Amino acid sequence: MEPRTIDLDALLTAHAFMRVERPPELWEVDVDDEPFIRMLGEMIVVGLLHHDVLAELTLNASNVTVGDEGPDGVAPGDFVAITVRGPGAWERDQAWLPSSSEPLWSADLDDAVRAASVSYAYLRRPGPDEGSITVFIPRSRRAGESSHSSGRAPRAR
Repeated sequence: MEPRTIDLDALLTAHAFMRVERPPELWEVDVDDEPFIRMLGEMIVVGLLHHDVLAELTLNASNVTVGDEGPDGVAPGDFVAITVRGPGAWERDQAWLPSSSEPLWSADLDDAVRAASVSYAYLRRPGPDEGSITVFIPRSRRAGESSHSSGRAPRAR
């Protein structure tokens, strides 16, 4: 079967067994379905290792614009952020970039985020009984579209 670009709308609908949060209009990403689904599966595993009730985990998709004051190592631009959030005793906060020498959570997750073209990721623990894992994937640059909603020219990658 030929690789296909992931259909985020269909993917979120298929994950209705979790709590799903999303904007009314979600940006597209240029990632093939197999690496994206593998990455999402690994992210869900991280959530389940902290809290084993799948229906109590949240899958969030968000449109995110990073400006000049964004996280270190992240170029300004538009991204789709995918988050798995849930209860449990999560570890310390951790940021990840493709240049990071320490893997994101595990070798399997690290391989999966690299294959899915993730530009930035982080683990976050906002409180003692809750945490999340989030990845940023660059917004799609289809023919004729700019890479940034402000109308800037596309960035070189």
